[in-house]
Amino acid sequence: MLTRRVVCLFFFAAAVALPAGAPWDKVPEQWTLADVFRILQNSPWSPAKFSLESNYTQRTTNSQSGVVDDSRVNGRNTAVVPGITLTRGHPLPAVTVLWWSSKTIRLAEAKRVEARAGAKGAVAKVAESPLPDYVLTVEGDEPLRILRDAREDLHDTVFLELDNGGVLDLVSVKYVEEGDSDVVRTEMHFARMLNGEPAIDPESAKVIFHCRANARKEMQNRENALSFRVEFSPRLMKARGQPDL
Repeated sequence: MLTRRVVCLFFFAAAVALPAGAPWDKVPEQWTLADVFRILQNSPWSPAKFSLESNYTQRTTNSQSGVVDDSRVNGRNTAVVPGITLTRGHPLPAVTVLWWSSKTIRLAEAKRVEARAGAKGAVAKVAESPLPDYVLTVEGDEPLRILRDAREDLHDTVFLELDNGGVLDLVSVKYVEEGDSDVVRTEMHFARMLNGEPAIDPESAKVIFHCRANARKEMQNRENALSFRVEFSPRLMKARGQPDL
């Protein structure tokens, strides 16, 4: 299954140059194909860059030398040393994270699918009312494989870090492999309301999505772990001046 980045690149060659101004300031009926790809690839709802990649490691202390290394020899007699290796750039496997509960994102995806199929009607299926949860998607079949087979409880390793210092816990996970789109995705659901109030302030400067998972069944010559964080800015996530979370 192709990831969205590959699919979008294929169609981007046919798109015209971006007009002045942001696509989300226009009504969807005026979006060009280039507008659609910009929304899906580099917009407030689809950050193009991962601010930090964290590779969680489990190293050991050699019982004879006392040196911390990655060797698995004599692991039974060595002390485990958990750690984090930090590197800049995209995590492996490369993933696309979208703020899926945004109507802007879902309309753009419907228009992309519509253009690819050369058909009409996909946009009409996008609900006018907001989704009951905040939904973020991690796209691609390899991330889905790792997340669905994770050794960890995803409720402990997937969460939203709020601008006020609080944390919004994961409510549920849904794996989507069939449907109108050609891109598989893992949907992460978070509560919209807490104690009768919006869980996320639409004027907050940032919300950081944290995601970590290690596949229970490792596969040779394939990535078997995910560990990344993606920063969103809710106050920028506005379509025609209105919050769209």
